[in-house]
Amino acid sequence: MDSHAEDIFLDTDSKEIFCLTTYGKLTKGLGYNFFQDMCQYKERTAQFIAKTEETDTYQDLLTRSIRTALHLKTKILKRTDVIALCTYNHENSCVPFIASQFLGLKVASLDPSFTVGEASYLIDMIKPKILFVVAEAVETIAESLEKAELQAEVVVFGEEIDNSTFTSFASFLEECPDEDAFEPEVVDANETAVIFFSSGTTGMPKGICISHKSLYHQALITQYCGLIVSDEIILSYSSLYWISATMLLTCAIVTGSARVICQKFDPEQIWILLDKYKVTYLFLAPIQAHDMLHFGRSEGLDTCALQVMITGGGHCSNDQLFTLRDMLPGTFVFQCYGCTEVAGAISMYNLNKVNDRLLLYHRPSSCGRPLPGFTYKVVNVDTGEACGVNETGELRIKSEFCLNSYYNQDSTSAFDEEGWLRTGDVVYYDRDFCFYVVGRIKEMLKYRSWHVQPALLEGILQQHPAVKQCIVVGIPHPVDGDHPVGVVVVHEDHLEDVTAEEIQDFVAKRVNDTHKLRGGVRFIDELPLTPSGKIKRKLVQDMVLKGLI
Repeated sequence: MDSHAEDIFLDTDSKEIFCLTTYGKLTKGLGYNFFQDMCQYKERTAQFIAKTEETDTYQDLLTRSIRTALHLKTKILKRTDVIALCTYNHENSCVPFIASQFLGLKVASLDPSFTVGEASYLIDMIKPKILFVVAEAVETIAESLEKAELQAEVVVFGEEIDNSTFTSFASFLEECPDEDAFEPEVVDANETAVIFFSSGTTGMPKGICISHKSLYHQALITQYCGLIVSDEIILSYSSLYWISATMLLTCAIVTGSARVICQKFDPEQIWILLDKYKVTYLFLAPIQAHDMLHFGRSEGLDTCALQVMITGGGHCSNDQLFTLRDMLPGTFVFQCYGCTEVAGAISMYNLNKVNDRLLLYHRPSSCGRPLPGFTYKVVNVDTGEACGVNETGELRIKSEFCLNSYYNQDSTSAFDEEGWLRTGDVVYYDRDFCFYVVGRIKEMLKYRSWHVQPALLEGILQQHPAVKQCIVVGIPHPVDGDHPVGVVVVHEDHLEDVTAEEIQDFVAKRVNDTHKLRGGVRFIDELPLTPSGKIKRKLVQDMVLKGLI
């Protein structure tokens, strides 16, 4: 595939944008390909375990995955059954995932930080037969199963457990007599491989069914864009609950690359890990990138191996990106855009193209350009008409790699009458097809008939030196519609020298009259986050309306 040629085109009549590049597709399922790739790369390192400083080869990981698959086979599971994970990152967290793919079983992941209420809602939705759980979450999962009135086997990672109610994961790693003859199941690549959950920032989570071919397509995209090509060292802190973790695991296996396994993000440790493991690819949430640059780079560290740093899952300001570029000379630092409904990235810069390298440097606000496998259309949210260059509207996508459906729910609302996926994101593109995300339709406020995007105001708030983290929500006004309110976490070193009025005035000087923070600025010690690092916008708005902030 030639990724150097200009392959992005606009149909001037329909205003649809597409990328002409094509490449091979998955036909036999993820598990089949995982098995072939792990056998091919068996001598390479698959995992660096930061906590213990141990390493795993692909042969080690393959052996544990085969044994787990063979033990799962004894459970007499059907293709329609769901295997659930509830784990942070550790040496065995991906093993049940790989094993399930070997057998063609669907996988869903919960986050160990979930409350009983959150976990029971998702468990009741997917009704898993077996759950692989870290010890810290066992009590929550047990209570959640009871609340959902479900029976399932709970397998606990870690040491041997002294409880007949649960199964030790160690038993799944016991040697099997026929493991050398193991063959993975061949699966229709159109079938659902993984059930992800929507973030629940504005409502109850939905189960998003993603196919084998969609995840594999994302691995091909990272190769096409020159990001993860072969034998890379990958660092990301997201757990398998998050789409990026599953996508990066798939990329690693397909390219024979290694992942650095860390349980929890630490802004000091990350600099050490970049040097120690000679990381070549780094993916962070915007808040992690912010904490990393705020902590600062220590003297004597070598980050020359780092080729790519990408932020995703939210907005990263130009100032933050420029600071990170200064801290990481020689590294391509940029933001990408994606969503769970397409298994990962929707727009990104292609490092194999000279023009893209120039654009990512000069247009840091952009989240990249169109990718193969997708057709793009921007639609005016009021009229439904297709938008042109620099016209703002909702991004809609057509692709065979979109979600199969919502799990056990009607998914017709996800698509428009012509079969386009409604992303719910307000975007525009420039003359070079660089895309810019303005915000979410559901988050859009209206002041006296003027649309007000919280993301725009949040970007301005982040420019204030005292603002560590922020969100803008609306409070209803009987005449004006919405009054925007800024909710701010203040940097520790500015707690005594900044006022809400100062920050409100700071924004007012940088926006027109329709976009002022008429609801004022409120301070909060900590913003509530989803496990994937997104701010729980609806919860914050409820707190504001109830006078809790």
